Amino acid sequence: MDALLATPGFAGSVLDTPVCELAANLSLLDRVVGVTVAGPVIMNDVGVHSTPGEMGGPLRSDDAHISLRINPARLGKALVTEPAAHVPPTLRIFDADGNTAHATYLTEHSDRLAFEALSLVAPQAGTDAAPSDAGPPEVRATGSAPSSAPDDDQIALFDALLDDGGAGRLTRLAGPDAAVSSPSLGSAVRVDVERVIPALEHAALLGMPVTLCAVAAGCLQMRHAALDGCREHNGTMVIASGTARVMINFNLVEHCWITWTQGACGRTGAIELYDRHGRCSLVATQTGPVATIASEAWDQLISDLAA
Repeated sequence: MDALLATPGFAGSVLDTPVCELAANLSLLDRVVGVTVAGPVIMNDVGVHSTPGEMGGPLRSDDAHISLRINPARLGKALVTEPAAHVPPTLRIFDADGNTAHATYLTEHSDRLAFEALSLVAPQAGTDAAPSDAGPPEVRATGSAPSSAPDDDQIALFDALLDDGGAGRLTRLAGPDAAVSSPSLGSAVRVDVERVIPALEHAALLGMPVTLCAVAAGCLQMRHAALDGCREHNGTMVIASGTARVMINFNLVEHCWITWTQGACGRTGAIELYDRHGRCSLVATQTGPVATIASEAWDQLISDLAA
């Protein structure tokens, strides 16, 4: 954020609006481009934001909305910028360290008035925090409260990533006592990164419904939909799924783990990618109700990958 503010000719302003209030009003912008940068992974999607989920709440991701899951405790300020050098008006939400967690770019179909009004969402000066009934309860109810879900639940998986970027989870995965300290991690398998590439290509070839999740600090961007295509060149892969694109630089991926958690269809496998700093960048799994044939196909792919 400091680098942007110091750029000569920069036109923008820092918002004092609480991040929960901002996130709850992203849907008012109408059709936008939502981008999350997570180390070696970049996810972008075109559409309308749904109401962001919060830690401990249900998992929400589909093919019709830009779906975020946030931890306000790990997010910082927000910045709105005016169009410049072919870059449209933009809202950037930063993490606590000043790095961009999520960016929203306006399109010709966006509501510019709603964009201008975002800075007015904050409580008036001299007042306490916004009243408890302001804004959707999904974001305000528990904020950054830790998940109460069991260790082997999918919600616990995603909330562990929101809590510390997955650093603690990776430590448990790689630890010699993983099966003792957390039974759900006992069957986790580390695999070569090179094996993940053909597995994802195969999933795309079959058009499997997959939940892709880009993991930035304090913010997850998730999409559950059929994969339309996948292409890899020199270690860089692009996955297409409807209006979304996910780019993965496997040259910067240090760890890949195959894990299992309890989801809507029972025991469900996941591919977890971690960068050189021990932070999770991407999770590929299945969430929510999935047709039996699709669930079995994903289970077979994960089992083959872990073998």
